[in-house]
Amino acid sequence: MGVSLRTLRRERLTRRHMLEQIEGDGPSAQIALDREEMVLGRAADAQIRLSSSKASRHHVFFRLRGTDCVMVDNDSHNGVLLNGVKVHSAVLRDGDVIHVADSVFVYREE
Repeated sequence: MGVSLRTLRRERLTRRHMLEQIEGDGPSAQIALDREEMVLGRAADAQIRLSSSKASRHHVFFRLRGTDCVMVDNDSHNGVLLNGVKVHSAVLRDGDVIHVADSVFVYREE
């Protein structure tokens, strides 16, 4: 027996996906991943902005898929580390540590 689409929508609306910046430019910050897709990078149109020259303009995408948050490297030059391992894409889990350029984030799910 599967989960209904209505249940998935309700869980998605109640589940909060967050990034907590613990290292990098500026003070620690909490960022809500509250759109279908958000981009992290140096570009002016990036929803999550980094100033490091080591970051690509559109370095990584965060996509909400059902109740999951999926992180996808946009074929960036310096890549993305998830829990110390270079990855292209992954479904994020609470407590995952993400390294992008000079910044470190912890993924939180509430």
